[in-house]
Amino acid sequence: MLKRILTLMATLAILSSPAFAGDRPEFDCVGDDATNYFNDAIKNMVVAENPWNLASDFTNTIYPREYFTPPVQMTPDICFDGYMSAYTQWKRPAMYEWQIVLQMDPQSDLDINIVDCVVKHNSKTAFGVNPWEGADQTGRFQLTDGTSMFVEGANPAVTVVAAPGPNAVYGFNAPFIMTNRTQGGLSLVLLDNLLYTSKALWEEGLVARMPLFLDNEFPLSAGDIINIKILIPFSNSVDIRYGEDNVCVKYVGIDGTIYTQ
Repeated sequence: MLKRILTLMATLAILSSPAFAGDRPEFDCVGDDATNYFNDAIKNMVVAENPWNLASDFTNTIYPREYFTPPVQMTPDICFDGYMSAYTQWKRPAMYEWQIVLQMDPQSDLDINIVDCVVKHNSKTAFGVNPWEGADQTGRFQLTDGTSMFVEGANPAVTVVAAPGPNAVYGFNAPFIMTNRTQGGLSLVLLDNLLYTSKALWEEGLVARMPLFLDNEFPLSAGDIINIKILIPFSNSVDIRYGEDNVCVKYVGIDGTIYTQ
């Protein structure tokens, strides 16, 4: 029995490390990953170690494979100086869409990271000093007597779809909805109009389970596409802004699996 268990463990180890390739952190966004507005010291380190991020702009083609579709015209962001974003005020339904090309074969779950600009209605800054001014949380209502309420249905809903690219594995011919692995409890639920809450100018992180050969899913390859839609409901209680650089996909990629523009 012990011999069988050891054999099984060795087999699983081999399957989890294709061709014994090295693994490395990677991130992908719309456009040039190396110049994303929200790049920090960690992302800059990844760009330095993964130089293919300098050839990551898939927007400048006849048929762009990467794009950001805002619900309205872009204007100067009130949370991030020098950045352009699309403004959705409270009680207005809206849809934002990002399409991102993966540059490596993922060897892990994928983080869907969303940087927010969420403020109280008509605020001109996230750093409020007066009542009814400054940062806020989606789904959060504050009554005139100071009572705070949280309404789930007033939050944004996200849908994440994987679509085949030029290097897609055999059989991956049609898009499929990805599955969320919840950070608390590690439960599995479809990323199909999945409610989540956003706060101030912080980054929110949703986890998309690494797809496998099951339930009409297929492993992802460099060149495959991740499409992310965020729906703001009519019951939204805050002002929200998102631009092209606000959403990125982070994961562990397999060394040697590279896709560039």
